[in-house]
Amino acid sequence: MAGPSAASGAQLLRKVEKELERGWPPGLTVLTGDDLYHLDRAQKSLVAALAPDEASEFGLTVYGDEKIDVAVVVSAARSVGMFSPRRVVFVSDAAALEGEPEALAAFAAAPPPQSFLVVRAPALDKRRKLHQTLFKAGRSLEFKMPGRGGAGGEGDVRQIAREKGLQVDAPTAAFLIQLTGGDLYRLASELDKIRAWLGENEHCVTPEVVREVAASGGLLSGWEVADAVLRRDRAAGLVAARRLVDGGDEPIRIVGGLAWRARVMIQAKALLAEGRRPDEVVRATRAFYYRDALLQGLSRYTLDELLAFPATILQADRTLKSRSIHPSAVLESLVDRLTGPAGEARERR
Repeated sequence: MAGPSAASGAQLLRKVEKELERGWPPGLTVLTGDDLYHLDRAQKSLVAALAPDEASEFGLTVYGDEKIDVAVVVSAARSVGMFSPRRVVFVSDAAALEGEPEALAAFAAAPPPQSFLVVRAPALDKRRKLHQTLFKAGRSLEFKMPGRGGAGGEGDVRQIAREKGLQVDAPTAAFLIQLTGGDLYRLASELDKIRAWLGENEHCVTPEVVREVAASGGLLSGWEVADAVLRRDRAAGLVAARRLVDGGDEPIRIVGGLAWRARVMIQAKALLAEGRRPDEVVRATRAFYYRDALLQGLSRYTLDELLAFPATILQADRTLKSRSIHPSAVLESLVDRLTGPAGEARERR
């Protein structure tokens, strides 16, 4: 009986690939965790290695589109047909499984030779008996997102970049994580665009390149405005907001960018208030790319002022969605309120 593996998604994928070269042990394998990018890659590698002839119904059976009893799935995994020495059963969605888990536990404890049951279960509800069995009875591979219990988020990004023929340093990797919210599918897509934009002769990715390419795709909407808010520069914020709106950017996206930056500022300011060192704050917020700007900007706001940001931004978001006021006016009013002189925001509430 094997418990869950503890590693980042990228580390676990490399471990799976190496073990597949040596030979995967028979029995129950459960793919779980919130790092779907590496989970899906591991799933593809497993199924391809265990059942290379996917067109053969004798070697591979797939469940998951409809509800299926656990006993039926286990029975299929135990059966070995005359046309294939190996039996592979893949459940594409653990939510399709129903019934009592005893048969699953028995299979995991003593699987027949050359019998493999692979279950894709990104989100396991460990309050359910069946999901507890999936997590503990067989081999549970838990793919964790960088920064959520896994190790080396920037290292994982640099590894994805290397696979695409690109070189990314740690600050640029941190910038990409911040930009994409840690969504590795989105990040990989951005790296594909950067690879195409750079051409075959260039391989080094800098923050300037990311800003150039990502901005053209709309990912950086509001970045200049957020930088101005961080500096508490009202004039620069209003100019940037007007330029973005005049250029066709959607105000609602810019407000979203401001909301993200506000969360970082609040977290960082609270950590500083707890007595954490600046380097610890930068690591916790992954603000490597704009470390100095963040620390300097935080000195311009009190914690109470920053704690008022979410309500102010939410009000702007609701006003934009109601369409009762011109969007550009809502955005400019928001920037004005966020960057107003100390104490002014409190007086306006």
